[in-house]
Amino acid sequence: MYGIGTVARLAQVSARTLRHYHEIGLLAPAHVDAATGYRHYTPDQVLRLHRILVLRDLGVPLSEIGTLLEDDVTVEQLRGILLLRRAEARDRLATQVDQLRRVELRLAHLERGPMNGYDVIVKRLEPLRVVALSADIAGPQEIAETGGRMWPRLHAALDRHRVEFEGISFMLYEEVGDPERPMRLTTALPVPSGVTIAEEGLATLEIPAVPRAATTVVRGAPDQFGDAFQALQDWIAQSGAQGTSFEREVYVDCGGPPETWVTELQVVLAD
Repeated sequence: MYGIGTVARLAQVSARTLRHYHEIGLLAPAHVDAATGYRHYTPDQVLRLHRILVLRDLGVPLSEIGTLLEDDVTVEQLRGILLLRRAEARDRLATQVDQLRRVELRLAHLERGPMNGYDVIVKRLEPLRVVALSADIAGPQEIAETGGRMWPRLHAALDRHRVEFEGISFMLYEEVGDPERPMRLTTALPVPSGVTIAEEGLATLEIPAVPRAATTVVRGAPDQFGDAFQALQDWIAQSGAQGTSFEREVYVDCGGPPETWVTELQVVLAD
């Protein structure tokens, strides 16, 4: 038999690892000295340890390795587990490659000169249940006036239905293809699940989840939004992502003077 130090050196693992494998029942030594607690292993256990390390190298969790080492595990079961490990490894690799691309993009921005002040991150947007008003407008020059008419109607509808305003509101933009009024502007306030407000011109609807959106946060008045949306579009073009015509403004904190507002701007990315 071999002592724990010899087995650890042979397998290039620590004695602490071997003690852990013993504690969880994955690799019990053949003999433990009652006086010293020193562990001894047989050649067959060295072979079992080698198999454990092979499976660990393939990404198989310790909780699954014990089952795989049993004699009754079929080839199909082993193949299924390894296929899952392969898929997980590919997902991790894709995530790391995407992160590397973002790091390289930020480095490129730094090389070109001072940063524009708009930090961009890509994230999933959760689904929303909202009461909404929509209007087709000729362009950005009509946003402030149109929104100014729509917000009071939405807040009044919440009051009539005794729905508490949660403090966050949304403005959504999309292209509709009409040459005279090409932009659809939608103002929206969240409502709880199960609440439906049915009034003329208002719609209660579910805005579906968005898997990926490029986002940035702006502190200050809406006159900054044009530059911030342009920064998002520049980032999308430089990153190799593909944008869509769907854009959103999420008013996180707009209770004070405009220069104190906090707004998240979002551009939905293509799948």
